Amino acid sequence: MAKLARWQPITEVERWFDRFDRLFDRTISRFFRDLERDFWGLDWRWERWVPAMEVSETPDAYIVRVELPGVKTEDIEVTLQDDILTIKGKRERSEERKDETVHFVERAYGEFVRSLRIPTDVKVDAVEASYKDGVLEIRLPKSKESKPRRIEVKAA
Repeated sequence: MAKLARWQPITEVERWFDRFDRLFDRTISRFFRDLERDFWGLDWRWERWVPAMEVSETPDAYIVRVELPGVKTEDIEVTLQDDILTIKGKRERSEERKDETVHFVERAYGEFVRSLRIPTDVKVDAVEASYKDGVLEIRLPKSKESKPRRIEVKAA
């Protein structure tokens, strides 16, 4: 039997704003695309770096995964204030290569910030973050009060 998800209006509004931002970014980049073609026929991207994020839920926790290939652990900062989880970081350009001419770059560099509102049923003091193979994983354990529990119905 399929599990029904709770409707979360704030999450839905945030999703629509995110979709609108991405649509706007794509529209602007398409507008400038023809102006920025080089002799290789490749597009130079004007978009800022926004690492891909995935949020999932288990019975015990919410899990946030962020793709950060090439980012050093010391360049990642995770903060939780009130009910906002913020992930900041930067990816530096690789060392300068002598006697090498770069013709195009499709990789994004620089600083990024991703923030999201977390549910109120998270045990803030038990949040853990780990980084492996270019993926940051943040585990947000649920409080016992929020976990579903079966209540026995007694005959009167």
